[in-house]
Amino acid sequence: MAGRGRATPQRGGVTGYLIKVIRESIPMTQEQLATELAVDPATVQSWESGRRPFSAIALGQAVMTLRKLRRLGADGSLLAAVNDAAEADLILAAVLDDRVERMAVAEQPLGWSVLNQRLTDLILWAAIGQTPTFLSGHRTTHRRRGPVAPGPLLTVAQQRLFFANLHVLADRAGNGRDPAVLLHRQACFLAGADPTGAAAAWLTEGSYRRASRAMSFRTWSPLWPDVRSIATSLANQGDSEPLRDFIARAHPDDTCERSALNYSAYWVGEIPHRQGDDSFMPMSLTDWRGSRLLRHLVRRLDADHPCVDLNIHNLWALLTARRGLALDNPETGRALVERSTLLLDSDRVSPQSRRDLTSIVYSLRTDGLSGTGMGR
Repeated sequence: MAGRGRATPQRGGVTGYLIKVIRESIPMTQEQLATELAVDPATVQSWESGRRPFSAIALGQAVMTLRKLRRLGADGSLLAAVNDAAEADLILAAVLDDRVERMAVAEQPLGWSVLNQRLTDLILWAAIGQTPTFLSGHRTTHRRRGPVAPGPLLTVAQQRLFFANLHVLADRAGNGRDPAVLLHRQACFLAGADPTGAAAAWLTEGSYRRASRAMSFRTWSPLWPDVRSIATSLANQGDSEPLRDFIARAHPDDTCERSALNYSAYWVGEIPHRQGDDSFMPMSLTDWRGSRLLRHLVRRLDADHPCVDLNIHNLWALLTARRGLALDNPETGRALVERSTLLLDSDRVSPQSRRDLTSIVYSLRTDGLSGTGMGR
């Protein structure tokens, strides 16, 4: 994860806190782990606090340390997230850099590859204190001494600066003759997580107004995911109409439907390799099956979810493209019927979502799947 130009200030808070969680998953104290790794206890403490970023140590030492942690019984899903944690720290450092208004947009690591759920979760762990999805179920096993932060959360001032600088980056990336579309859309997407709600007016007045001019898609273009991300951010800020409008108007052909599915599959890890840009989205659907994506979407069939209409449409498209997927995952299929029926009994989704849900339930019941009976 070397920089493309001048060095950005280093941060180690996300990686360090993940190392702490990994150590506690074994479980071991800092002193015990230091003995096993043949390092000073102060070294382990400095990694975990972020004072000495774990990503700053020699590559060989980092690889050997992770291998030793695996042999000691560390959770594999946590170890697999270390590289993403280091990238989250790199992105946070660059966004928080006080020279963000002068840096070339090409030097911003937020625009170097397509975010997936795990990397985004790690960034938001620091930005808003939201625990990453993959950490759910992991519990601290050792009692800690004195007050200890529950995560790598930025200070209040740093949080304000982070979201303000995302606005700066998006505005800079979206202007000019050669806009940096990936940086623009990912800055807008992260801005939508601002808990203060300050992004709503900025997105509506600036990025969404520009992007909506290109809403009449005849097929996929690089602007398609840009508009999608902005509409998703507005939904996260409390305005669901742009996202509903996007769903209704921006899926005119199979290429756009494939793009929606490939992006969603990449987001949840069905496409395991990091993508450098959005060009993979309109490709064929041959590299993944969809069981993980199906579970992900079914868990988010909730009227209170800000993107429930998008989740419904993606489920409809997924089951259209993968006809037998629910039958291959009968427990998830039954949960899908159950949750879909509950949503149909409510008045919280769009007319198009009701049509999609009705089609899903009819198809699944025709195939012999019914709900569990637990939710009614």
